[in-house]
Amino acid sequence: MSRLSAVALLLSLIVGCNDDDTFEPINPKAEFTYEISADNPFEVSFVSTITDRDSLRWNFGDGETSTLAHPSHIYAEVGAYDLTLTAYGEPGSVPTVIDTIINIQVFDPEADFSYSASTDNQLEIKFTASTSFAKSYAWDFGDGGTSGVKSPTHIFDEVGTYTVTLTATGFEGSTPTVVTKSVTVGEVLDKLSGTVIGHEGSWDGVNGLIGAALDGDLSTFVDAASGDEGFVGYDFGEGNKARIKLIRYAPRNGYTGRVVGAEIRASNDADYMNNYDVLYTISEEPAEGTLTEAAISLTKSYRYVYYYSAPGGYCNVAEVEFYGELNPFEAGLIDMSNWSEAVNVAGISVAITPSTISFSGGDDSWPGTAIYQQVTVEAGTYKLDGSLIIDEINTNTWCEMFFSSDAPQSGVDYSSDGGSMAENGGLQVAYSTWNGSPQTVGTYDFSSTDEGGMNTAGNYPTDGIYTFSEPATFYIVIKSGAAQAYNFTLNKLAFSKVN
Repeated sequence: MSRLSAVALLLSLIVGCNDDDTFEPINPKAEFTYEISADNPFEVSFVSTITDRDSLRWNFGDGETSTLAHPSHIYAEVGAYDLTLTAYGEPGSVPTVIDTIINIQVFDPEADFSYSASTDNQLEIKFTASTSFAKSYAWDFGDGGTSGVKSPTHIFDEVGTYTVTLTATGFEGSTPTVVTKSVTVGEVLDKLSGTVIGHEGSWDGVNGLIGAALDGDLSTFVDAASGDEGFVGYDFGEGNKARIKLIRYAPRNGYTGRVVGAEIRASNDADYMNNYDVLYTISEEPAEGTLTEAAISLTKSYRYVYYYSAPGGYCNVAEVEFYGELNPFEAGLIDMSNWSEAVNVAGISVAITPSTISFSGGDDSWPGTAIYQQVTVEAGTYKLDGSLIIDEINTNTWCEMFFSSDAPQSGVDYSSDGGSMAENGGLQVAYSTWNGSPQTVGTYDFSSTDEGGMNTAGNYPTDGIYTFSEPATFYIVIKSGAAQAYNFTLNKLAFSKVN
């Protein structure tokens, strides 16, 4: 065959293949998700997942468009918007169109706050607000001081308990949210220590061991052999638990980003690496060469606490410190932040802290009020414990505690009649000056009955032990009143399962 013939045959084969084979264009596939910002209800972030596309186009339904794969868009006003994502593929393919309705609406702001005392100045309190859909903040520190900063630091003049209020105001059309807490100023936080726990070894096997995070030297740092699993902290020992209220930490110099995503974990389980609570997550790069403080809002106590490395962070922390209280008071099933109040006759003031309930006020019209909360017990043995601190004496005052199947109602005098439980129920503790309770300033245990003791008319057992044969849900009710001014405090009220 001649060279010319071979070339002709090859061209023929090529042309023949092109004529016989038909290639169908591939249509793009597309989907997307979106999330409304917790800070701004008008701001929406979009994430698209598209295959086989050459280009895309978003139509946000308000006249605005975008060609970004993952855009954010801020709407100007509330309403329902017809959102469309169009994905364009190769020539000859059919575009894929996805549309949905996005409802933009104004939400009432949500707010809460935690606080911690400075380790250097007991009168200096750092407040940390956690909010959503809030535009502005107004703090009233209860001493005449105010602030408009989201998370301010305030220095009080004197030790004491202050009523601190945060008002979070949202977008136009929403209702502000008000959060009020009693803040104890003057509390000295202990720097906690224990048996050191942590990973073994280091990057080079010599330097960067876990002790570097606990030596008080910001120039040394932990450098784990693994990027993801390093940790360092304390075991407070058998029978001990600590309530962590504040942490301080510093990153390795030059590697501040490696602590972002790190967690402060705590546990009461010997398998603390797998069973734990996260107390705090470092969400942004801290300054280097100094300790950054963070308040811890959880009130539970733990035996183990530790810093756990961020992914790929090699546990690069220069220093970590834990502050709080070792073996603190715990109220058991009672939630000291969750009391409701029912007023019978106005005139009584109630102030509640994490460990105290103070009643004060009273006048000649026999005012009275009750606070209450619902608890649920399993079958088992429980202990009720506490004391009463008499701060002011008069001859016509009383304070009673009930276990009740019914909640008190405002404007209705509450007693055990009709509301008491058949088992372990009814009137438990009764301080009553006209029934022989003490008329001397002092602290009285719930079980005291002799010599003008506190519990003159209640059914509180001497050892405070209650046994429930089956699960039960009921109310713990505390009511108080007087025909003249008075002042007393329930101290360290606890109801805990012991068996």
